[in-house]
Amino acid sequence: MAASVESLGGAWSTVTAGLLPCRGQTKAPPTDAVLKSAIAVLDHHGVTFIIEEWFLDSLQADLRENIGPAFWNHFSSESNGPKQHGADGTLVTAFRELHASLSSYLPSVDVLERLRQEGAKQRLKDKVLLIFKALLFYDIPLKFHGVVKEFYSCAFKACEEELRKKEKASPGEDGPEEEEEDGDEDSLTCGGCEHDKEHCTCTETLTLFHQLNSQLHSLGLLERVCGEAVTAIIHDRIQQHIQNTCQGEFESQFLLPLEKWLNSKVLSWLHLVFKGTPGQTGEREVSAKTQESLDRWQTRLLYFLYQTYGTLRISEMFDIIVEFPDSMSALEDLKVCLEKTDLRQTLVSSLRSAIGRRLLQPGATTSDVLSQYILLVKSLRVLDPTGVLLELVGDRIRHYLRTRDDTVRKIVEGLTEEEGGSDLADELMKGDPISLEEGVEEEGGDPWAWNKWEPDPIDADPSKTSKSRRSPDIISLLISIYGSKELFIKEYQSVLCNRILSFNYDLTRELRNLELLKLRFGESQLGNCEVMLKDVQDSKRVNDLIKSENLMEQGVAVSGMIISAQYWPQLKETKLALPPAVQQRFDSYTQAFQTVKASRTLNWLPQMGLVDLDIELKNRRLSVMVNPVVATIIMHFQDKERWTLDELSTAMQVPSSVLRRRITFWQNYGLIRENPPGSYVLLEEGADHHGDVMIDSDEETESATASSQEMREEEMQMFWVYVQGMLTNLDSLPLERIHSMLKMFAMRDNPIEISLPELKAFLDSKVRSQQLLLSGGKYKLPKNR
Repeated sequence: MAASVESLGGAWSTVTAGLLPCRGQTKAPPTDAVLKSAIAVLDHHGVTFIIEEWFLDSLQADLRENIGPAFWNHFSSESNGPKQHGADGTLVTAFRELHASLSSYLPSVDVLERLRQEGAKQRLKDKVLLIFKALLFYDIPLKFHGVVKEFYSCAFKACEEELRKKEKASPGEDGPEEEEEDGDEDSLTCGGCEHDKEHCTCTETLTLFHQLNSQLHSLGLLERVCGEAVTAIIHDRIQQHIQNTCQGEFESQFLLPLEKWLNSKVLSWLHLVFKGTPGQTGEREVSAKTQESLDRWQTRLLYFLYQTYGTLRISEMFDIIVEFPDSMSALEDLKVCLEKTDLRQTLVSSLRSAIGRRLLQPGATTSDVLSQYILLVKSLRVLDPTGVLLELVGDRIRHYLRTRDDTVRKIVEGLTEEEGGSDLADELMKGDPISLEEGVEEEGGDPWAWNKWEPDPIDADPSKTSKSRRSPDIISLLISIYGSKELFIKEYQSVLCNRILSFNYDLTRELRNLELLKLRFGESQLGNCEVMLKDVQDSKRVNDLIKSENLMEQGVAVSGMIISAQYWPQLKETKLALPPAVQQRFDSYTQAFQTVKASRTLNWLPQMGLVDLDIELKNRRLSVMVNPVVATIIMHFQDKERWTLDELSTAMQVPSSVLRRRITFWQNYGLIRENPPGSYVLLEEGADHHGDVMIDSDEETESATASSQEMREEEMQMFWVYVQGMLTNLDSLPLERIHSMLKMFAMRDNPIEISLPELKAFLDSKVRSQQLLLSGGKYKLPKNR
């Protein structure tokens, strides 16, 4: 029994010496024949089942106590920075030693593999590699990641430099495209290692690069060790390349060249990492799992390329819109990126922010906002024909335009400018009818086109129809800001009235605009405007007839613009007493008109129109065209050379504040001087002025019609009369009761309406002016009233 135990102990000692590496020992390991004999003894005693477990425990102990500390000690020196590790090969040395340590166990693994029973679920070699990875790389220090990234970054630059040298030696079709990025060919510094070209280390770096990849591949650690670093390097390179190549360039498409660059320059390096140099001894066979991982990597990098390029274009979207249609190529690229990535919400939030920061500011004119909105509509329709993006982004501009008082007028002015003068005028030339109703099929639509239907994107508002978003008509979009055609028709009447009464119009162009607007709004809506233009034509015929028949005495020439008052917008009611000589000419014109138009007479509006004056002084002559108030001022100085402001105001029946502003026109031309304050004197002598002088800008911008705000104030006064009557009879009433009573009495047979918020604002203004009291949520009249 003792001999048996001694034989068993000796056999175990032999197996231990044969299976475990004898690093640092001078004694030679047992031969294969001795090892097999010892294993046979253990098998005879039935204890071979413990050999594998003992071997794995010994491996784990060696990893913890010797192999691991020796490996990580290569990266513990504080004097070695990441770049030194990448340049002097420390990383390669560390993994070479690690590979040697693991390789010393592999022959023993083969021996134990033959002893295992059939049907084992996991190969012993796989289990050893798993333990190796788990124990050694379960907690990687941050410094190690920096070392690996620096090494592969140097290798990537060296690969690029080598590729540039090859392309320069044998330029292909891609050569000219990369010249701009290659930098200065005459530089004395290497573009890869950044050393002097005479001391270039790119070749040494690439040698270490291939050695390290081979070692990591054999250890099964290639993707685990370098995957994060390679991804970060490639991402940085893609971002840098896109930034340098595409930023600020909107007139060319870049996606296809970028994809080509990714495949030829970036992915080729990725394959170099995992497969080695093609066609050379360094090329490695990769498993199906590794190839699948490479394919996924390629898909992710292509996605990252689209995402990076799309993000750049989104950050430049406001400038892209400004430069439309020259930026069409950039929009088409961005459309592809939006289809392949999830950047739609990023585009919406970024563009809304840029619009608020750069456009929707008090310093921006309404015309600028409208122009930018039109460009926004055209640009976003390229990106998204469904109109969902326009709906999400454009609502902010539409809401802002509603807050501007002159939005409607600017839209109307843009519509009626000369063709080619604005985008709206060009849109009007299309002649498409405006439809604000949703859910109505377009005329001429294909009833069998159901198979071309596509659902709206997931971010579409389900409360709105697809048809309302997909409408290509910009004018309909602008009019839908207010939801009413009548508002725009009234504003067009006002604009047309101002043009006619300021004689700043082309009758042929206005007639053409009217016909185009009829196609948009319908003939019945524009009947008043048609009468206005007919009045212009009739007035010309009447003036020509009066002149040809010599029905007026010679003297001051008078031509009348005869309007049908009930068809024209409400005009400003201002008084003006004309000089007697001029008034006599007006009376003479009226008599002539009554001769031509029997049983009809005229009611003059002397403050409207233009006066062509020839002024002769002692040493100068001046020809001007001004409005009647300005002309009347200078004509009064024919009677006497000095007038006080109050005297002139009484003679002309014009408020002093208006006269003080108007008289500055003559002061600017040196005809009148204020001396002393409030008293004005005519200057017979002064600087010589010759030629025709046009109306100044202040005269041009004054509207002949009452503004919508002024007309609304008059309408509100009608409601104020009703409110006063209610509160007189019922003492006090809440806001809702006042509104319901106004709807019942004031608005029943009256087209004029007032909303509850508008009524509240109106009544609160009366409270501030102390015409009403508000107590306990009820309005009442002051007692001392």
